[in-house]
Amino acid sequence: MLTPEIKTNLILKEIGIKRYLLRPRINNSAINEVYFYKKGKILSFLDKPFKNFVKEQQKLIEAIMASTKLDQGDEESDKISFSSNNELKKEISSFDNVKLIIIFGNIFDEQIFLENSIQAPSINELSINKTRKKELWQKIQSKLNL
Repeated sequence: MLTPEIKTNLILKEIGIKRYLLRPRINNSAINEVYFYKKGKILSFLDKPFKNFVKEQQKLIEAIMASTKLDQGDEESDKISFSSNNELKKEISSFDNVKLIIIFGNIFDEQIFLENSIQAPSINELSINKTRKKELWQKIQSKLNL
């Protein structure tokens, strides 16, 4: 006697439909991606592309960068793909003349950078909580001696 599952498989096979497909081979190299927005001498890391933020959040990011008075210069937004912290450091060192790195949210550990990085709350959290904005401003002031 044939079970319903076997009958289903036979019927599907007869009409040319494969019920089970082989999975594509998984690449074992763990590639991580992080989005960045650079303006002048300030580099910020984000959890999504800058253009995907709503206008209010984009203005908040720009205002935070403008508060450092180091935001004069070219504007650049893209993503960095890396598989290790050393590779990420190498990519960051390719940027010319970065004075401050701001990491928005828990994207990765700020300890992999030198003394010029600040761990900031996520953009969503900053737009909701004014005390978090104040704490971030104090961190920026102490890093840049403003």
